[in-house]
Amino acid sequence: MHDVGDLLDVLDLRRIGASVFEGRNGALDLPRVFGGQLAAQALVAAARTVPAPLVPQSLHATFLRPGRSGLANRFEVTHVRDGRSRTTRAVDLLQDGKAVLRLTAAFGTPAAGVAHQTPAPEAGRPGDAPTLDESIADVGGLTGLWSGFSAVEIRVAPCADGPPSRGLLWMRAAGPLPADPLVHAAVLCYATDLTLLSAALVPHGLRLGRERDHDHAWDTVSLDHALWLHHIPRADEWLLFDQHSPVASHGRSLATAHVYDRTGELCATVTQEGLLVATPLA
Repeated sequence: MHDVGDLLDVLDLRRIGASVFEGRNGALDLPRVFGGQLAAQALVAAARTVPAPLVPQSLHATFLRPGRSGLANRFEVTHVRDGRSRTTRAVDLLQDGKAVLRLTAAFGTPAAGVAHQTPAPEAGRPGDAPTLDESIADVGGLTGLWSGFSAVEIRVAPCADGPPSRGLLWMRAAGPLPADPLVHAAVLCYATDLTLLSAALVPHGLRLGRERDHDHAWDTVSLDHALWLHHIPRADEWLLFDQHSPVASHGRSLATAHVYDRTGELCATVTQEGLLVATPLA
């Protein structure tokens, strides 16, 4: 998505049945549809069948096959459970009759109870941090990879300690968003798929995104994506992603992140499994 308006348009699904929706794909120079877009659209489809005041609290998505940008996305929502304080939906994303993604989402209302959280790390001010393009400007061919994701602004914060795979990034929508909490939840869902799996490449001397070593070009492919919304933040204000990868083994990697708002409140946790794909260079 080249700007926030385009992202909002992609997230604005068309209802074609009581629990069936259709959406288009953003224009990106990628061999497959961006998984974060599909997960965010599926969350919107699920939410459109849930009454207020219930809001998204978690989602779990499994990517079944690559999405094709030239095909329409059909979202079929199953009402798994309707409760007074918690509701569950399942969403099947189909392209040309074939399953691309399966997502379950839980909706609920805030409740009183005990509270604690992991403190936010020191990350400086977002305005002092370089943009993602600036931080990888010395790596030929990488800056163009991110040109289609300008709907989200990304800045790389200094990271002085933690595991070798740790990275601190500030992210926000690159423009104001409507007040609807669902929009902010969906944009956050979209953003959580942008850089997370690349944490698995960092301990091996590779940068965020796709980069060449001596013999291969590396890429990442999402398999599973889970997001817990402890509360829904404003996605058009700076959010700090504290991400790392605890393991990469046998071609797969696992990455996780805590997402904090500017006040230091932990507002979301995300975990993702994916493939690390090495393509031999000619």
